[in-house]
Amino acid sequence: MNPPPVGLSDRTRAAQDKARVLREALPWITRWAGRTLVVKYGGNVASETEQPLLDAFAADIALLRRVGLRVVVVHGGGPQISTLSERLGLEPRFVDGRRVTDEATLEVVKMVLLGQVNPELVGRVTAAGATAMGVSGTDGGLLTVEAAAGGALGRVGEIVRVDPEVLAALLDDGVVPVIATLGRGLDGADYNVNADTVAGAVAVALSAHKLIYLTNVPGLYEDFGTGDQQLLSEVDVSRLRALLAGGELHTGMVPKIESIVGALDGGVAQAHLLDGRVEHALLLEVFTDEGIGTMVTDKERA
Repeated sequence: MNPPPVGLSDRTRAAQDKARVLREALPWITRWAGRTLVVKYGGNVASETEQPLLDAFAADIALLRRVGLRVVVVHGGGPQISTLSERLGLEPRFVDGRRVTDEATLEVVKMVLLGQVNPELVGRVTAAGATAMGVSGTDGGLLTVEAAAGGALGRVGEIVRVDPEVLAALLDDGVVPVIATLGRGLDGADYNVNADTVAGAVAVALSAHKLIYLTNVPGLYEDFGTGDQQLLSEVDVSRLRALLAGGELHTGMVPKIESIVGALDGGVAQAHLLDGRVEHALLLEVFTDEGIGTMVTDKERA
């Protein structure tokens, strides 16, 4: 004869739900401990109107570090740069989704990245319990760049070389590097560098196991913009190459997809496109069986 069911209080049920989450997360925590994760935090997600999400992101980064992952954060600042540019009477201009950066705009980029977004992220990650340090791509020869081809973008740099020594030293000391995406040119001048591109290049240089983009969209869609659009939960890198070749991607998504393809070609095992507007999106992707967003893998190399 089976014993009668035990009556559970709401408090006990809530505690059981937490225990189930921990049980599901533990194998993933064990699997990823000691591995390197590069996270690109998009400027659209980091807007001033989303402070609770920023706190949740910082808490997630701190937790990842506390359970043994080596975490690097790369951040953008596009909306903030545009806002300050307009306030100063500079009209933001873009070519193929990339910001045209003249001398005046470059100063705005520096003010926003080095004086606003980077310190904000460092402070919040530190307050959440992990030691974080702001790093510019111009520090320690981290990002060596050359002027983007054609000259139409002005002081925008294309990455020539990544020297990860400063990042590796910080990671070895248990620090979370938070990278502001400026680069030093072969001519000795400073350049604005696309944050998506930086994230992919840094992931390759560090032999990262995961590259994650937190954006303001749920992931990558097939047949985007049509009535048949469907979120792709997993896609092979060969499919991304085809989308790029066929011009099927929205302009703003192109740098992300190009950098993902380059990262996987460079040895990174997995890349992810996640909706940064979802609280704890990072933890849901890394530490649950289902995950969220779009995961990119290379089946030929697996």
